[in-house]
Amino acid sequence: MIKIDLTGKVVLVLGGSRGIGEGIVRLLCRAGALVVFTHTGNREYQASIAALLDEIKNEGERAESVALDAVDAAGTVELAGKIAEKHGKIDGLVCNVGKNQAMPVEQISPQSWAENIELNLSSAFYGIQAVLPHMIKARFGRIILVGSTAVYDGGSGAIDYVAAKAGMSGLMAYICRTYARRGITSNIIHPSAIATELLMVRYADEDKKKKLLAEIPAGRLGKPEDIAGLAAFLLSSWGDYICGQQIAADGGRTLFNRQ
Repeated sequence: MIKIDLTGKVVLVLGGSRGIGEGIVRLLCRAGALVVFTHTGNREYQASIAALLDEIKNEGERAESVALDAVDAAGTVELAGKIAEKHGKIDGLVCNVGKNQAMPVEQISPQSWAENIELNLSSAFYGIQAVLPHMIKARFGRIILVGSTAVYDGGSGAIDYVAAKAGMSGLMAYICRTYARRGITSNIIHPSAIATELLMVRYADEDKKKKLLAEIPAGRLGKPEDIAGLAAFLLSSWGDYICGQQIAADGGRTLFNRQ
């Protein structure tokens, strides 16, 4: 039987404690990978992180969690070094850090703009910069950036978020052009309408939820597992020939709503 097998792979997931990130961590572990994932260290989520780690352990798989400020460049480099030293390598990186807070353009301060670009885009750069030396040494690496289909339709009110996610295409293209011949590939997954806690709060109103569902040809909201499955595929040997691609995982929403 053909299956996705990540046995022996070591993967760093930046932003892996909730929503899409949690789904990615869980599925990668079930595929056999050893996953190190980061989180903010917020006490509010400590219980759910502990539950995730216990779940993975009880299934016979391995995961480690680390509190890390997503925009701590030096801390990210240090973490990558510790992972490589402890586990011998870093095969994959998934950059899933993000915050989307809708606000009219005229109300965004220069400080707020800078902070959100730093969080949503620079965090990915810091992750790439941290793992590249280890991947170059091994002549192998799989880098996955989690973007957003907002880059195609402008999203719904967060210009800084859209700009940051669009910037990921430049990171991805540069990595692909510069490092693919050294065995390091890079791709972007663009999710849309994934049923996470944050989305459910945003669409708590039933009429809003019905309107959202009407925009999705697949007839349902996405699940974190939908993104996680694609990430696992790209990290596996089945994704070896895929590089420099931006893949929308959106149930057809982007195409269906294109004017």
